Amino acid sequence: LLRGISSWAALSQSICLSILMATRDAITPLKIIALSALVNVIGDALFCVWPFRGGCAGAAAATSIATLLSYGCMIGALKKKKLLPQLRKPKLEEVKGLLDFTGPLLAITLTRLAGFLAMQKSAIKLGVTHLATYQLCLNVVIFFLLFGEPLSQLSQTKLPALLKREEDGKDKEIGVQVAATFKSILVLAVYAAIGVGGVAFGSVAFGSGLFSSDVAVQSLARSASPAVFMSVFSAVMAVAVDGALMASRDFGFMLTCGLFSFALQLLLLQRHCTSINFIFGTFTMRLGSYAILGLMRVFVFGGGRLGRVIRSSGKDTGEEGVEG
Repeated sequence: LLRGISSWAALSQSICLSILMATRDAITPLKIIALSALVNVIGDALFCVWPFRGGCAGAAAATSIATLLSYGCMIGALKKKKLLPQLRKPKLEEVKGLLDFTGPLLAITLTRLAGFLAMQKSAIKLGVTHLATYQLCLNVVIFFLLFGEPLSQLSQTKLPALLKREEDGKDKEIGVQVAATFKSILVLAVYAAIGVGGVAFGSVAFGSGLFSSDVAVQSLARSASPAVFMSVFSAVMAVAVDGALMASRDFGFMLTCGLFSFALQLLLLQRHCTSINFIFGTFTMRLGSYAILGLMRVFVFGGGRLGRVIRSSGKDTGEEGVEG
């Protein structure tokens, strides 16, 4: 119930984060997320362990408070940058144009949120100690996931203009440039995923004592550190692929793939969930499968707008080689 009450703030926070990242300001969101994570960890200790001993409800309250704080800070940052719009009744044309883009994205976002809720419910069933460990690890994953957002923004900044040039027929060889740009982003994503995932692993494996004084929680967190690494690695890669698919407005595939991976994750959580490692393993499976299927759609099957452009560049290169 407490998490549901603050769900509007979680969704609004994601929108504010995207706006801030679009301004190429990664430092402000990083500071806000770090503060939110710290408040969440302290709240878990106060509301879940001591002195209030609220158990699962206490953990939910701590997460809700951290979410509301993060949302408020991001609203303040947007206002400071003069990017916070004045509230007014939108025109019908504006609503239609907005729904063309945000309608599919809203469905995709709700699907992803449902995945986190399923993970939370599974952690609750394992007990208070496991729930506290899950919250600790999840905060670390979400914090380091922020480092992958610039890759998504890079795709959404670079690719749309290139795809528009191809659509207008202004450059017949633009497909080669699109392919090279996307591949460069993927290379950056691999290095970032390994580096950021490694730091996340170290934070949980060797620094869990900084987040919790409970010996049992620390022990569980250390055992879950490899799962945290894989979660961060797959998340960063998925964010990079997601940005490219979003840039090409391949919303149908994104939603279909998201629903399929969510259904599989939900099935696994309901039937076989026995540990924190397994919970984060389903998260890795979900994002990893999304990234792999997205790359296969683009490079193997040539599907979607992005895939068609890249495949056409390969055909053009082959034809030029034959003529030569």
